Amino acid sequence: MKQILPRLRRLFLVLVYSTAILVAVALIVETLQMAQRRTTVSSFAATSATPSATAAPEVTPVALLTVPTPAPTTLAIDNDSETQPKSYHPKTGRYIAAWWPDTFGAADLEEMPYKDLLDEISPFWYSTDSSGRLYGVRDDELVRAAQRHNIRVIPTIHSVGDPSAVIALLSNPQRRAYHIQLIVDEVLARNYDGIDIDYEALGSSMREEFSIFIRDLADALHSQNKMLTVAVHAKVEDYGGLGGYQDWAEIGQYVDRLRIMTYDYSWRGSNPGPVAPLYWVQAVAEYATTVVDPAKVVIGIPFYGYDWPPSGRARALPWSDINDLIEERDLTVNMMERNRYGQVDESWFSYQSSVGMRQVWFMTDNGLESKLDLVVEKDLAGIAIWRIGYEKPEYWEIVRRKLVEDPALIQRAINPLLPDH
Repeated sequence: MKQILPRLRRLFLVLVYSTAILVAVALIVETLQMAQRRTTVSSFAATSATPSATAAPEVTPVALLTVPTPAPTTLAIDNDSETQPKSYHPKTGRYIAAWWPDTFGAADLEEMPYKDLLDEISPFWYSTDSSGRLYGVRDDELVRAAQRHNIRVIPTIHSVGDPSAVIALLSNPQRRAYHIQLIVDEVLARNYDGIDIDYEALGSSMREEFSIFIRDLADALHSQNKMLTVAVHAKVEDYGGLGGYQDWAEIGQYVDRLRIMTYDYSWRGSNPGPVAPLYWVQAVAEYATTVVDPAKVVIGIPFYGYDWPPSGRARALPWSDINDLIEERDLTVNMMERNRYGQVDESWFSYQSSVGMRQVWFMTDNGLESKLDLVVEKDLAGIAIWRIGYEKPEYWEIVRRKLVEDPALIQRAINPLLPDH
């Protein structure tokens, strides 16, 4: 027995040390793999200034960044200055973001009476070609103005003009890496707070490529302390609607916020109907919270309406045009509170035109309130508005009342500023 015990002790120690070595090796391998993923962008940029000839066809830029590029400047808010606001978000307890038209500048922001509510604006500035290069415009004066008012600037790169270019881009690892490097360089050079990706209407076959792109872009931006938000198609199941290529459970791990486009339920090419009925928005939000952290989920809010002709595509209308129609023609506005599917909360009216009877649908004050109540009820991150300039002025008062003056949200906003939070 005396001889067996020492042998058992030695055997036990050997097992302990062996296990420790195996764990250490596994950690080293995992660390090296993470490092390799994080350096993919920079290593490609260092070895190739442009995509390889075999990877991407040469495309002649038409309007590559039409605003001249000055040397990078630092525009960070000085939090010690008495003239600058303290930089913290969300300002209200929920994030309030808005897409910003490329025709709006710093003067439009300064004149906006509700800019104190905004956490983030996403100017609709950029698009890309199949090689990964960026096209569009930018406005450094707007960036400076926004940051003076403690508003983050997260410009959008979109595929609205040519979705097919994104397919060719994301399908090739070299082009993806080149595209990511250009995005990060642009964000750093212009002192943006991050970037917003709006690559729409891709096929489900692009699911893996889109997820890889979002993961690698998030890694590259986060390594520079920059943010990534992604606009996604609304859906109530994984492969539902137009968003089958967007794997929310996967990309939700990497993005800072998932901006769900909960509008266009009835769209330009459909029959007239509600733009964002509440029952549908509720279903989308409920599905989202089963696969993504609710603290990252942002609900899209339509500040526009649609005007349908008797046949053909609808046109988007800002509230000012809708109101002009109502007042000039003394029209009767109808309210749809519910239909057979559930609560709707939208308004509509019809009017005679040269092409026949047209029909207009738009969000009511009650519709906005019910959507904001949903955000609070589900404890979601906040809202993203499409888009600034289309709104009814009263909408902002509703946002202020529901997301700023609510006592529970006031406490939520104060908590991060208190000790031990």
